[in-house]
Amino acid sequence: MTETAPYERLAELAERELALVTAFEPARIGELVALQQTRTTLVASLPARPPATARPALLRAHELQQRVSAALTVLCDQLGRDLHGIDRGRQAARGYGAAPTARSVLDAIG
Repeated sequence: MTETAPYERLAELAERELALVTAFEPARIGELVALQQTRTTLVASLPARPPATARPALLRAHELQQRVSAALTVLCDQLGRDLHGIDRGRQAARGYGAAPTARSVLDAIG
């Protein structure tokens, strides 16, 4: 194993994350969580100061993470709009729900 292998692995994880986020499917959210856990474990195992030879892999990982962040922002915005639309639909449906029946004037007077 080379000294740059963990940094190359970090970039590979970022590539996988970008692919999962850009082709988001709710059923695959577990894969994103597992990927994050793998990345966290990998980062914790890295030395405080990377070797100079790791620079290309780190730059690639950084660029990919920026793209992941941008894709997540777009995805969150879209999900927020979708949830807002669902909420508006529910409010509209409640408006058509069982309204109190109007009592006639005779019923009110007795």
